[in-house]
Amino acid sequence: GQVYVAQAQPRSRLSAAGGTPDASPHLAPWGWQDMASAMAAWAACLFAFWGRAQGQVYVMAPESLVQQYSKTRGSIEGSTATFGAPFYGDRVLGRLVYGESLLGLKHCKDEDYNVPEAKMETKGGSGYKEMRLINIILVRRGDCSFTTKVKVAYAKGAHAVIIVDKEESDLTAKDLRNIIVADDGYGESIRIPSVLISKDDGRPLIEAAKRQQVIVELAWNLPTNHVVRVDLWMSAASRESLKFLKEFAPKRRTLNRVLSFQPHFAIFGMDSADQMTAGSLCSDRTGKYCAEDPDGPGPVTGRDVLDEDLRQLCIHDIYKKTAKKSVPEGVHKVEYAAEFWDYIERFPDRCPLSKFGVECSRGLMKEVGIAVAQVDACVKDTGDKKLENERKYPAWSPRALRINGWRYSGVLDADLVTRAVCSGFTEQPEECKELIKPRDPFTPFGDKTVEGVSFSTLIGWLFGTVIFASAALLLYKRYLKKEMRATLREEVMLEVQAQIGEYSRLQGK
Repeated sequence: GQVYVAQAQPRSRLSAAGGTPDASPHLAPWGWQDMASAMAAWAACLFAFWGRAQGQVYVMAPESLVQQYSKTRGSIEGSTATFGAPFYGDRVLGRLVYGESLLGLKHCKDEDYNVPEAKMETKGGSGYKEMRLINIILVRRGDCSFTTKVKVAYAKGAHAVIIVDKEESDLTAKDLRNIIVADDGYGESIRIPSVLISKDDGRPLIEAAKRQQVIVELAWNLPTNHVVRVDLWMSAASRESLKFLKEFAPKRRTLNRVLSFQPHFAIFGMDSADQMTAGSLCSDRTGKYCAEDPDGPGPVTGRDVLDEDLRQLCIHDIYKKTAKKSVPEGVHKVEYAAEFWDYIERFPDRCPLSKFGVECSRGLMKEVGIAVAQVDACVKDTGDKKLENERKYPAWSPRALRINGWRYSGVLDADLVTRAVCSGFTEQPEECKELIKPRDPFTPFGDKTVEGVSFSTLIGWLFGTVIFASAALLLYKRYLKKEMRATLREEVMLEVQAQIGEYSRLQGK
């Protein structure tokens, strides 16, 4: 897990355990120094000027602790991890729990600390359950990745995690507004939210949680508008991006009256690269526009990916239509490209890496009613301009998402993104009510619960099972009788033949 400091110049990279910038170069998978420079340049982008979804902690009780945060009216703003599942659109109450590090492992191992189970608040002596508070576990940053800390806390019953910056860190609460708590590559399975807060904001929480019950509220807020705009950065050969788009496509269709979507692609430059490297990753030998190789030594190259990126940009531009004004006019106009989504939804299955390329793309375009010649002309006439624009305005990650201009934090999951999108409306439209189901904060996002069955359904199943078993038994009995008769007939014939043979021998004598 890394902490990235967002700034106009290239970002510093801070480790989860350390507190000083890591000056070691970022080596690309193939080990090329030019690729390292290119990816470093990717990090030096304009996202410092974009907002992010605010992960806020509101201190609710005790009152003495609330007063310590009087300057911010009881609120603490933190940096939400790019992994996990924030409670977009919800405000969730929980209690803070903190376990002292018993072995000096700084909350990196399960055996290092203990925390109580989630507590049930009851009313009087009746046992009536008035309120159940989620467990929000406090841990200190240091010695291991953020994802490791969150996984350990989840195993201990955490429904959310607040990571307090280490005491020797010089990051202030203001600095935290411009950092990214990134995945270390193992956070895909994490389905609970986590937030990093400053040591000054976290110290009173830890001290209070040691002595008494501390109640806080978690909320993730996005700027609102009548029309929500979504910007997604991706790669045409990224399995993660394509999986998300395939699952998001039907939700996008439902929201086409109130949602504007703009695709972007992960384009970088390798101007100083050698010709062999540039030839496989870039549009030409100059290395001006390049894309990552999706399969290493496989047949698909970065240049193939660039070509597909351009085709998809052209498909979206050619077929996007501005919706009629059916909602109050907002900052963004509503645009929807039906053919683009038809193409994108089928692309992962129709054109996987084993079939990736122009021929598969053209075949799919014909299937969904896209004019191939028009797309080819767009690529030829506007390709360089589109690539220049994508390289000029990169994001903080090859798979990044902005909602209403603010950085989305959390796993790239279609359902979670839809929740975030619907929290970005000034007034939630009816379409969102169709798409969003109430979220249980005690259940990690994406977990599938097994629902019970009604008594009548159970009786029906049992009755059906009995009928099936009876029919099977009847058929088996018939089969068994038939086999027995056939066997008996065969034995009789053998006996008759044996007796005839014996009789013949007697006659011969």
